[in-house]
Amino acid sequence: MRLRTKLLLAALSILALPWAGWQFVQRMETLLRQGQEQALLASAEALARGIAVRPGGLPPAGESWYVHRLDYAPRLDGLADDWRGAADAPAQAGAPRPWLRAVAGRANDRLHLWISVDDASPERGEAHWPGDLEFDRLQLSLLGRGGELTLRLANSGTGPLKVAGIDGLPPPIRVEGFWREREGGYDVELALPQDYLVRGLGLQARDLDASGTRRVAAMPADAGDAARLPLHGYVGALEPVLLALAPEGMRVRVADREGWVVARAGALRADPTEEDILPWRRGLYRTLLFRDIGAASAESPDARRLVRAELARAIAGEPAVAWRRDPAGARLLLSAAVPLVVDGQVRGAVLLERSNSEVLVLTDQALSGLLGVSAVAFLASGGVILLFATRLGQRIRRLRDAAERALDREGRVTPFPRTSARDEVGDLSRSFARLLDQVAAYTDYLRTLAGKLSHELNTPLAIVRTSLDNLEHAALDDEARAYVTRARDGVERMGLLVRTMSEVTRIEHAIEAAEAEDTDLRALLADCAEAYRALLAPRELRLDLPPGPLRLRAAPELVVQALDKLVDNARGFTPPEGWVRLSARAEDGGVRISLANRGPTLPAAMRGRLFDSLVSLREKNQRGEGAAHLGFGLYVVRLVADLHRGRAEAHDLPSGEGVEFTLHLRGMP
Repeated sequence: MRLRTKLLLAALSILALPWAGWQFVQRMETLLRQGQEQALLASAEALARGIAVRPGGLPPAGESWYVHRLDYAPRLDGLADDWRGAADAPAQAGAPRPWLRAVAGRANDRLHLWISVDDASPERGEAHWPGDLEFDRLQLSLLGRGGELTLRLANSGTGPLKVAGIDGLPPPIRVEGFWREREGGYDVELALPQDYLVRGLGLQARDLDASGTRRVAAMPADAGDAARLPLHGYVGALEPVLLALAPEGMRVRVADREGWVVARAGALRADPTEEDILPWRRGLYRTLLFRDIGAASAESPDARRLVRAELARAIAGEPAVAWRRDPAGARLLLSAAVPLVVDGQVRGAVLLERSNSEVLVLTDQALSGLLGVSAVAFLASGGVILLFATRLGQRIRRLRDAAERALDREGRVTPFPRTSARDEVGDLSRSFARLLDQVAAYTDYLRTLAGKLSHELNTPLAIVRTSLDNLEHAALDDEARAYVTRARDGVERMGLLVRTMSEVTRIEHAIEAAEAEDTDLRALLADCAEAYRALLAPRELRLDLPPGPLRLRAAPELVVQALDKLVDNARGFTPPEGWVRLSARAEDGGVRISLANRGPTLPAAMRGRLFDSLVSLREKNQRGEGAAHLGFGLYVVRLVADLHRGRAEAHDLPSGEGVEFTLHLRGMP
């Protein structure tokens, strides 16, 4: 993986910035919601205190009858379909048995009752029958302006309601109603006189089965025949008070202890600003920010009864808040419920609601700003890192290229570029430069070592050789003369080494001072071949030259030196019955000279080092001689090729029976 890619991957850590910003937005949204909750709770508590100072019309502290407000008087037929949902309300407070339900309503200042009794074993009778007889009947206890009144309701079948006093005589007031039998029980619908103002109401149902067992259900529960509950209903007089106290754009409702709405005022403010938020972003906020907020139930603003968790907590005496999503839109609804306390008693609860599109709008603004800043920061930092990585990569590539060019083909050290940068790459570049300076100095020392050694060793060798000459004329026994002969052989070998080193030094100097001239290489090779025949005998020399001249601007004496080294190398590796082939031909921009010979192939490990200095593949006596070989021959060949802007190469013959050395010469400038 490239350095730039690694740095770009490291730049991804910048993504922690939008993550941290998102955490901040979430925290800010939470704090904003908490602040709005506290503000709405304070408004609701202030509203509850304002209502509590005017307790007239509020529901009583204990159990009571809730009287529904009916838009019109229902028809007295024992059916509840014209009560507009009031008869579908839950059982009235105080109902002790599920088989008795009763609902009260008021229309045109007249009190209506709808009573439903489940009875699978009918034992019906008439209201005027004697009270000591047991049969199914209802007993209604009233408290009006004229005092207490108890009525007996009983029918032997479906029809107009039969009403009698507790003593079986006709009642003092005219009660209209209808008794309707149904499968599994009966329903009763009645209406009291319009001028009869009822302040308390009690209901008792007596049911007798076929075995004579009686069961009784009363409202209120577990009370006597004369027990009554106070009545309360919707208090229209509270609406102006609520409108005056409720903040603008909010909806307030007052509920009794059973959740029945006794007053309402205000309406939720429309939130046109939410329409400016794109739908996909509203969905994103719902998913990420408001996933803990459920959708509000499809509750009508004119609902008669409220069933909410926060309202139940408020009725229990504990203020509570709740968040909901508007099912008709994306806005948030915040509701706060506080207990309505009068004289230390909880008489109901105040529910204050408001729309909180501000949360969504502010969140959208904060998130939009965060995304914009994060995008700019990410692009800017990514661009800076990309530029830095590109610049750093270029510097490292230049350093790599300079290190690869530090040594040329001749082993000379080229100048290493230095930099004044004060960073790690600059330090590395300067360290490489110092190291290569030392290598260059050492290489120059090795290059001149051969010349220095040959010069310094000539005089001692001359002294040793003169001394050995003098010893030969002395009277020596056979054993001493053998030692002298061995010493002379050693001196000759040392002399050969010194001459070889001197020759290499001389050739290097000659290369430095060589002058180019137009040369016919074909004629030059032909002349040299005649001399090589005698040197290579008994080996066969094969000559493959073009018919025409091969013109090249070259140093002929140095080309001959290179050929001498190649022929000497071939002579050392070619067996007596083998052959040596010298060939030449023109090629693009120069001349190609090849010398092939039969013999062993090149070692694979040495193919790239054949033309280096002091590299030799010869073994002792390989040429049938005891002469030492220092490995300067092919090195001289490479120097000559480089002088002629060419190259030297070696490879095995395709047949595998030998090797071929080739000089590609393009001429001297």
